[in-house]
Amino acid sequence: MYRMIHLESLIPETLPGVSLYVRHGEKYVMYKGSSHSFTCSDKKRLLDSNVKTLYVKSHQISKYNQYVESNLSILMNDEEMEPLERQHVLYQTSVNYVHEIFDRPAVAVKESFDRCRHLMQHILNDVLNADGVMTALCGLVDHNTYTYVHSVHVATYSISLHTRLFELERDELLDVGIGSLFHDYGKVYTPKQLLEKPGKLTASEFLELKQHPSDGYQALKDLEIFSPVSLGIVKHHHEKENGCGYPDGLTSFEIARSSKITAIADVFSALTTNRSYRAAMTKEEALEIMFGEMAGSFDLEYLEVFKKTIS
Repeated sequence: MYRMIHLESLIPETLPGVSLYVRHGEKYVMYKGSSHSFTCSDKKRLLDSNVKTLYVKSHQISKYNQYVESNLSILMNDEEMEPLERQHVLYQTSVNYVHEIFDRPAVAVKESFDRCRHLMQHILNDVLNADGVMTALCGLVDHNTYTYVHSVHVATYSISLHTRLFELERDELLDVGIGSLFHDYGKVYTPKQLLEKPGKLTASEFLELKQHPSDGYQALKDLEIFSPVSLGIVKHHHEKENGCGYPDGLTSFEIARSSKITAIADVFSALTTNRSYRAAMTKEEALEIMFGEMAGSFDLEYLEVFKKTIS
């Protein structure tokens, strides 16, 4: 099995440490072995051939991820790269990280927590300094499940909305981003056939799905590395203003602001992303549902600011 990577994530004259492949139809052909550097000539040759993506084998994706993460500061400051390309590299790298971590035991989260904070620092810088992130987020892909892309969407939207609403210290914004990135971690304990079911869930299936905030909260709490802010987001991102949410049925003043904001980001991302059972909605359609059919679910002040943020 192969995983797609961005050509721009490779720095000329460096050794990625993984074998690179190009795709021809349904076949994958090795372009460069793991012991060879990626050169300026390689990049020019590929761009001249209109090749903007390459592939690595799945078992090498962790090594590739860490190569890119270790070079993010260089990539994010590369003035020869278009700003949108830099954003694509950053957000796709974040998706790859989530995919890698969610597919491994919980101990992997603890072992890689510094990587998570490093990525979140770059996302925070992008949110604070870029004109917008909507276009970059729309370009994210993952070939297995929507959960990984969704996690990055929610973290980025949540940080963005927090910066519009409050003057927070950087450390708190990082806690918000980390909690939002891991908000659906409990779904690693939910059967995949349930998560990917194309039709409506039965009552018993929905009850099983509703366990994921509590499951995620407990698993991450046991690692003893997540802040109370991050853990609160994981546990309470499905609570609603009117008290009809879960797992604790909290009402407006009982719900932390970070959980309220992540709830908005969570639903907006879910509605505007392609799913196995329906096509993505436009942002206008999604907001109409959130203000209409879902009235009572969200803090209206926060939702109004979010609407202005993404317009």
